[in-house]
Amino acid sequence: VTASGRGIILTDEGQVVAKESEAILRQFSKLGQAGRQKEDQEFPLKLGAFEVFTTYFLKLLLKNNEINGNLTIHDLVPGQMEKALIDRQIDIGITYLPVPMMELDYTKVTSLEMGIFSKKETFQNTPFKKIPFVIPVTPLYGTPNKVQGLDGWPDDSIHRKINYHVSLMESAIELCRQGLAAAYLPKFIIGLHNEHTLEKYHLEQIEFPKEFKKQFQDVYLVKRKSDVESVYFLKLLNALNTF
Repeated sequence: VTASGRGIILTDEGQVVAKESEAILRQFSKLGQAGRQKEDQEFPLKLGAFEVFTTYFLKLLLKNNEINGNLTIHDLVPGQMEKALIDRQIDIGITYLPVPMMELDYTKVTSLEMGIFSKKETFQNTPFKKIPFVIPVTPLYGTPNKVQGLDGWPDDSIHRKINYHVSLMESAIELCRQGLAAAYLPKFIIGLHNEHTLEKYHLEQIEFPKEFKKQFQDVYLVKRKSDVESVYFLKLLNALNTF
């Protein structure tokens, strides 16, 4: 630039630079627009969670068109989920039993109220120590608390009578429907279950033991630290907040 009266004007060299800069800025603007368009478009999502979420929560997610692209679902237990994220087999994980790993970000989204459920009028007058429970067969390793099972029961503080071990949550719920067992599950799952089953198969909540008050499980979305928060990450976050 050079002085000219009360103002400044560009030199010949400056005018050349300004002209070339306009082209660079136009290209930069196109890159930004392309990035935004890519975010708005549908893209494949590889989601990892365990059955609590994949069986019931995803019904609501798909019904509300929160996820309307190419979706792949991996049913994974804690530990496996974190490894799948690090190995890029999945993009996002949903869990309430996180296994901390340095490469991953854990975003607490909400808390789910838990309860003990069984077939209506089955164990209401049964002493707690005699109620037969059904629990997940898969043990847990690496969680920061003393939880030993996939259902999140605080095994270190309250002992329960365990009659059945199953791999699938639906198998546990079926044992409850038949009046053979009780299960420790999120309340929202039983609410959805009762909405879609005949009344004779409805499950109801059993009171916790006196020393075991109302329980909650914190829910986390998990992603790689190297990844930005995608459109689907934000949609999952908003959907989980409804609980």
